[in-house]
Amino acid sequence: MKVLVISSMFPNNVQPTFGIFVQQRIMRLLKHCHIKVVNPIPHCPVVGVLARYAYRGKVKRKLNIGGLDVYHPRFFSIPMILKPLDGIFYFLCLALFCRRIRKEFDFDIIDAHLAFPDGFAAVLLGKLLKKPVCVTLRGHDIFELPKYPIRRRQVLYALNQATVVFSVADALKREAVKLGVAEEKFVLAANGVDTQLFHPMGKMQARGELGLPQDKKIILSVGHLVVRKGFQHIIRAISILARQGRGGRGNLQLVIVGAGGIEGDYKIQLDELIQQLGLKDIVYFAGSRPYAELYKWYSAADIFCLASTKEGWANVLLEALACGKPVVATKVWGTSEVIASDDIGILVEAENPTALASALDRALQKQWDVDIIKSYAKQHTWELTAEKIYSEYKKILEIF
Repeated sequence: MKVLVISSMFPNNVQPTFGIFVQQRIMRLLKHCHIKVVNPIPHCPVVGVLARYAYRGKVKRKLNIGGLDVYHPRFFSIPMILKPLDGIFYFLCLALFCRRIRKEFDFDIIDAHLAFPDGFAAVLLGKLLKKPVCVTLRGHDIFELPKYPIRRRQVLYALNQATVVFSVADALKREAVKLGVAEEKFVLAANGVDTQLFHPMGKMQARGELGLPQDKKIILSVGHLVVRKGFQHIIRAISILARQGRGGRGNLQLVIVGAGGIEGDYKIQLDELIQQLGLKDIVYFAGSRPYAELYKWYSAADIFCLASTKEGWANVLLEALACGKPVVATKVWGTSEVIASDDIGILVEAENPTALASALDRALQKQWDVDIIKSYAKQHTWELTAEKIYSEYKKILEIF
């Protein structure tokens, strides 16, 4: 079986962790089928000189990642004003690309990893080449893009015309059905975790290797420094705990791992908030860290916290759990499906620092069963997800 994966999110030589959750799923599928990945890169000479978009020109046209061929053709894209046309230009790029690649790789299935622009373009390509198309619904494509009328129509077209829609969370499926997508299209295929990479190490050993204090209660959060990740709410929650003396002001440490992303960089505003609240001695920004090193940061923490306002299925949650760390997170979209038990974490309403502070305090005081936490994570591996996807591929080819 040959599968052409189409994804606007995929690691490359400039952004080694961008869309790594897509890569993780695909690498496991390599055990079952032959795969090539197309990760089209937006291109516009006018905006390419701007710092925010300069990285695009540095992405190599072809890479091999762990034996997987990854292609990065360019497609014309003008940010903001003409963004609704991305799907059309994306399709044209794919159509030209496939004229060449089909001579050596006549794929059986097209597997797209977002409803727009990937899914929309993939469905058009599928109709052109008479190939079945799978589209994975990941979050942003259903809770954000439908706010824009033109893109909403393209998202719904992609989902309704796809052969199968994989949804990483049931919450996303329910929202899509409300918008008018046929329920029978969906197969739940949640993200997984690499339990070989993400495993516990001794807390004090991890802290020693990372240069973190041995004598403090450490709350960790990991993610791009963008507004929707909610770091501002965690910082305010830490301020509440410090003012109330819970945990002792000198006994608390908030560690944030991450840097700005394609959605922007909120670091300056976060620094201003920390200064305003007098928390410079409590909040530590570790910056972007290598993916293979993250298990040490999880292991060094007492609690992992994610305060997002929007999440499809946040991989950091399972990564923390696999390292034996309980989670405090906001009750948004797929997060409620990940943190499905009080034995592994606490959920609170989003954008509520007071409730978050209370939950963090309870989590720091509770005696957690690490074996239960690790066991839960092992039930959600990438291998299990890949087996489910492959099973659906086979069903598709039997009827297409």
